[in-house]
Amino acid sequence: MRAQIVDDATLATLSGRYYDAHMLIGLRVDLISSVATPQQGAAIATGSLLVLRDGDGYSVRSDARSSAAVGADAPLAHADASGADAVRVQGIGQIAQIAGDGNRLSNLASIDFVDRARADLDASGFNGQTHSDSAAGALRAQVTFLDGGAQVGVQAPGVSLQQRLDGGGLGGIAQSGRIAGDGVSAGNRLQLQIVTAAMTPQMSRQLGLQQALEGLRALPR
Repeated sequence: MRAQIVDDATLATLSGRYYDAHMLIGLRVDLISSVATPQQGAAIATGSLLVLRDGDGYSVRSDARSSAAVGADAPLAHADASGADAVRVQGIGQIAQIAGDGNRLSNLASIDFVDRARADLDASGFNGQTHSDSAAGALRAQVTFLDGGAQVGVQAPGVSLQQRLDGGGLGGIAQSGRIAGDGVSAGNRLQLQIVTAAMTPQMSRQLGLQQALEGLRALPR
């Protein structure tokens, strides 16, 4: 194998094909944002999108769900932590803004290469929705699949969670969490699965032949 070091400006303009470009056959993205307040209130938003190659085109399946429930009566938080929603990310960005005591916040993101069977796991239960919105009192959970992206958000008194997946424009993944209160448990989780096909026998033979020819370079002339 050979590698050539280039700068970011060069990488930004590269395009082309790698070994058997048909190996890339789809992707799946799962997003979950949730919050639990000390008054037993809770809100959660989940969204899943599966895109797989189907003949000369693609099949698309989606799932959007949300729920919100108020808890016991208690004073609401009036503090605020702001600014994260204005940040624009290219690549992957995770932002946490916390003010108060006894709070827990997590931003988790993972990217995996998987086969078709693993990506298709449980997708038969997708509800086909691309938007869901639930509210109860001051709690709200939303998920929306946009043109070329997705957005998930959860709000509670003094709490704001957001996840954005931008397939165009800057092309980035952003997770942000803001807490201005006490005793709040909240989190964002994103899983991106890139679906690839198994290496074909023809491709395996081609790769083996190339490696064998490369080995001939070591022979004395």
